[in-house]
Order: sequence, then structure tokens, then C-alpha cells
Amino acid sequence: MLFFLLLLFTAGCAKAPQPSLIDSKSPADQAFLLAEKAYAEGRTQEASEAYTRFIQHHPDHENTPTALFKLSTLHIAQGNVSQAQGLLDTLIRSFPQSKPYQEALLARCNLWYTDQQASRALSCIRESEARIVQPDLRIRLGLLRADTLAALNHPVQATESLIQILQEAPRSLHSLILEKILTLTESLGPDALTSLVPSARKPEPAATLNLALGLRLAESGRYRSAEKVLKEFLSAHPFHTKAPLAKDMIATIAHKEEVDPLAIGCLLPLSGRFEPFGLQALRGVEMAMALYAQAPGALPVRILIEDTHSDETATAQAIRTLNEKQVIAAIGPLAANPESFQLASDLHIPLITLTQQEGVTRIGPGIFRNFMTPAMQVQGLVSHAMTKQNLFRFAILHPDDTYGQNFRDLFWDAVENMGGRITGVESYPARSTDFSEPIRRLTGLHHPPPKDRQPPPTHGQERESGPPKPIIQFDALFIPDSAERAGLILPQLAYNDVEGVRLLGTNLWHSPRLMQMAGAHARGALIPTGFFVESTLPQTREFVQHFRETYGEDPGYLEAVVFDSLMLLFHALEQKPFSRTELREILQKGAPHEGVTGVILFSETREALTPPFLLEIRGSAFREITP
Repeated sequence: MLFFLLLLFTAGCAKAPQPSLIDSKSPADQAFLLAEKAYAEGRTQEASEAYTRFIQHHPDHENTPTALFKLSTLHIAQGNVSQAQGLLDTLIRSFPQSKPYQEALLARCNLWYTDQQASRALSCIRESEARIVQPDLRIRLGLLRADTLAALNHPVQATESLIQILQEAPRSLHSLILEKILTLTESLGPDALTSLVPSARKPEPAATLNLALGLRLAESGRYRSAEKVLKEFLSAHPFHTKAPLAKDMIATIAHKEEVDPLAIGCLLPLSGRFEPFGLQALRGVEMAMALYAQAPGALPVRILIEDTHSDETATAQAIRTLNEKQVIAAIGPLAANPESFQLASDLHIPLITLTQQEGVTRIGPGIFRNFMTPAMQVQGLVSHAMTKQNLFRFAILHPDDTYGQNFRDLFWDAVENMGGRITGVESYPARSTDFSEPIRRLTGLHHPPPKDRQPPPTHGQERESGPPKPIIQFDALFIPDSAERAGLILPQLAYNDVEGVRLLGTNLWHSPRLMQMAGAHARGALIPTGFFVESTLPQTREFVQHFRETYGEDPGYLEAVVFDSLMLLFHALEQKPFSRTELREILQKGAPHEGVTGVILFSETREALTPPFLLEIRGSAFREITP
């Protein structure tokens, strides 16, 4: 469009024909000169009408090609593309020997380009190359070819076109062409640029291509190679207009570690006793790669998988191997001792770990955790019970093992921190099948009060005989145990007349086994879980659909959280971090990521703040409780 406006402006500044000159001409010439006068004076509507009349009355006049061309520029300025195209087609078809013929060929190609029809523009350019011989028009055609190839996402061919045109262009256009070359190279990788350098036989564009190569090497994390190329550029061209840009980049990368900014490592147990979990996680990796590759603007990321062999020594070696391969970050391992995490921290590898291990993120500033922990389950459960259901008195019935004791303490602390009360706590042997005694103790039935301490009957009533009724001083009962154990406990609660309280469980309750064993006794129970295949979240539904189509079954939490962790890293890489440190900062300070397990955002201690899904058993199914 700039081409036509420039032409219109130039023609409009031309000296208008003198009236005496117009009067001395033939009627046809007079009509043409009147149109020219209006065109030169900027009276576009009048000029358009005058040219149209002239062409209609004098279709074979020697000035008809000029009239056709100028009328086409007026239509383009008014946005009448189809009319302009028709005028140019008439000129090209009917007046191949005319003076404006070659310019009309160029204008027609440019019109396709400005109308965002790049493929037709390129065909037009190729058809016109042999017919446009005027030097200045050939240069303009070459520039148009480069712009069209760039629009078609062919940056290498576009750059080659500019390199060729630079050799023919006047010096006044060199700075413009070199700037266009530098801009085009932003979409080229180091390998493509290296292949272009030999085609630049003169100091320019060789200098600009070498500068671009240095910049792209730096962006790809090959800092030492970038530093070498940029220093060679400055040595050969110390007074180049882009020398400050090269100096700034050298200063930026001077102390950066060298990494591959598109390589992500995965530490998975693909053999050994944890192999089943590693294979589950691997399916999450495959889904992330497949779905991300389909996204618009997806980066060509690479996943490097290292088998930890379910062994601590092998895990440490796998971390060293990923470091040698210069990954910018890694996910995993699923389980490891603190020494392995310390090694990753010492090597400055940002690590999104998938473990419940306590205190893991405190090992180093690059250790992140994206995995549901017991504390996250308890916090989500207690918060919902107290703020949404107005439950403030709680009791705990737990197995006397590490799992039960840990959840007991976390639940107790969470309730008291939110202003609630724990009114009873009882435990039972981990392998127990009879829970009558702890249930009776929890409800005051284990040692009923003596008759003289029992409350007197109200007036007109006799003291009831028979077994005493339970004293239920809690609104909700938390039972941190497996679905199978809970399936035994819930019917026994009903048998001991513990009714009308809300039952709270852990993610282990999210199993069909619970409802098979407990039946109606499980109805109304609240359960936190890390992933729910029937969630209403759009991204979760899409993930589940693709997973089912690929593997023929539902994904589990491990597949989902691995998928989320990788997608989180992919989107972080789109911000083009130069180093592991910059990637770590992006993860720490980045915007929330809408994952299939929920919204992912890291705390100051690099713990994922993803709240668990909350489920309620309704009838014989789990149902999501929406916020």
C-alpha cells in the first residue's frame, strides 16, 4: 500500500499542465491533460472521473495506459481493490509495449501482497521477473519478493532474496535492506544462519549475518560460541552501526551458564521396583509432547528421559547426565533421598519434583514441588468444611501408624488455626478390623458415667433403661485411612449409632472400593483428590478425552501431574529465558497456569498452591464440589 501512496504523492506534486497548453491540444489530449491537472492538484474524485471518461472515449489513445495506471492508484487509495486489479489487468493485457507496463506488473503483484494473498503475490512475482527489466523496478520487485516469502514463513528464502538485491541496490537503500535482513534473522536458528553466511560475498551483508548468528547463538543458550562470534564481529567491524548491540549482548551473557534452552529432562523409574509408576508418568510425558506440538507457535522442545532404575545411586548419575546434556530444567524424580535433590541444586538445575517428601523445596532455590501433599489435602478439606458448611467441631479416628499420625497432626493444626475445635481423638491398630472400642471411646460409651453422675430425667419422665446413647460432640469425623479400611469403619459407625455427622477422608477414599464396601453409609462423605476425570474444567475434559483416545483408559493423578508439569515448563520456555536462573525466576514469579489438575502457582517456598479437587459421595458416585 505504501508503494501506491508514494506514487500518488509523487504524481500529485508534479507540476500541473498550464491552461494555454491544454487549449492548444486535440480534444483527446485536452481530456487527458485535464485529468492530469486534477490528479496533480490532489483533486482525487475529479481526477478519477476525468480518467474514467477519457478511457471510455479513447480506449486506444497513446495516453490510455498512463490513465489506466493512475486511475488504479486512485482506486487503491480509496480501498477499491477489485476495481484497481481490473484496471491493471487491462493495461498489462492490452498495452505490453507501453511505458507504465512494467510498473503495472509490479503494482499488480504488490496489490495481491497488500490484500494479504501472499501465495498469489508470489506467483505473480515469479511470472513478472522476466518481464521487469528496469533496474529500479527490479529492486522494488526483489524487496516485495522478500516480504512475500517472509509472510509465507520462508525466512531463509526471504533473506537470500534480500542478499541478492543488496548487490544491485544503490547505496542509499543499503541501510534499509540490512535492517530488513537483521529483522528476518530473528526467526532463523544458528544452523540456518551458518548456511547463509557463505552466500554473502561482500563485507555487507556478511557482517550483519555474523552479528545475527552471534545473537541467535546467545538466545539458544550457546553462550561461549555466541561470545566468540560477537567478538570476531567487533574486531572486524568496530565502527559498525550495530556494534553497541553486540557489546551489550556480550556483557549480558558473560557470566551465564551454557544450556540448551529447548531441552527438558525427565527423571523416571523405568525399571526396578517403581517401574509401574515410571511407566504411568511416561504416558503423561507422551501426552504433553503430543498436545503441545499441536498448539499454535509451539517451540521445538526436546525431552531427554533418564531412567533412575528405582535406585538412589542411579538417580544421582541420571541428574549428572542431564546436566552434561545441558538441559535447562527437569521434572522428577518420583522418589529420592535428599542427597539427590542437593546434587540437582548444586548443579543449578531447576527441578519440578513429584514427591511428597517433607522439606524437599528447602534444599535449594531451584527445587520446586508440583505434587499434592497431605498438608494440601487437609487444608482444602478443613477450609471447605468450616467456610462452606459451617462445621466447627471435629473428631479424628485414625490408624496408629505413620500415615494416620501424620494426618492427625496436620488436621488438628489446620482446624485450630482456623478457629475450630477438636473434641475427640482416638486411634486403632493399623491392621484392625473391629473398630467398636475406639468408636465407643470417641462417643463416651466405653466407660459410661455412673448413675449418680448421669443427668436426671426431666419432669414427668422416668429414667430410660437399656444401653446408653452415644454422646456425639462433633459435627464431622475425619478418618485418614485406606478405602478398604474406611469401608469397614463406616458401617460400624452406624451400628454404634454415630449418625448425622459429616464424614471426611483422604484421597485414598477416592476409590470405587469404598462404595462397594460401605454402600449407603458413605453417602455425603467429603474427599480431597489431586485429579478428577469427570471434572467440569475444560482443560481437564480435553486432556481426558485425548488420553482415552490414545490409551483406551482413564488417566490417573500421576499422568495428569506429569502432563501439567511439562506444559508449565513449555509455556515458561516461550518467554525465552537465557539461563537456568532466568527460568527459575519465571517459574517463581510467573502467572498462574491453568492445568488439568487445577490452577498451578508456586509459593515463595516453591510449593505448588494448587488446591485439591473436593468430591462428595452422592448416591453411588463421586461428584465434584465446584468453588
